[in-house]
Amino acid sequence: MIYFVIIVLLVVAALVFILENAKNDIKDLRNQYDLQTESHLIEKEKIRKDSTFRSSAVSWGNSIENFVPFMDTFPIPPEDVNFLGKPIDYIGFTFTDSKTDCEVHFIEVKSGNASLSQKQKNIKKAIQEGRVRWHEVRVESNKLKVV
Repeated sequence: MIYFVIIVLLVVAALVFILENAKNDIKDLRNQYDLQTESHLIEKEKIRKDSTFRSSAVSWGNSIENFVPFMDTFPIPPEDVNFLGKPIDYIGFTFTDSKTDCEVHFIEVKSGNASLSQKQKNIKKAIQEGRVRWHEVRVESNKLKVV
């Protein structure tokens, strides 16, 4: 009988030991969770601030695009420019009265650290390599005719 009591006491002691270790492990995991949650909240706030800053920069850029053709440094007179917006901001035409000097200008406006998008880079390269086409489309009553 005494052996039975000793075995029961040993089992109870082992269970207490296991439970204490589990409790400590749970505390450690809770601390890790709290630290990670705090870290995520800090990172989330940084991302939110960065997003707000970028959004305001984009809004400012979109607003200023309307006034850029009137700046002294704009490459052609504002009356010779048409706003496209996407993917290139402006297309301009100079010397349109001349058969030999007429020019077409593609103008992209950037501010701050903004850079060309991949589409804009592709368009720029196509223009530089002369891969530009003229298409004339005529509409007669309800029919479309491509010339």
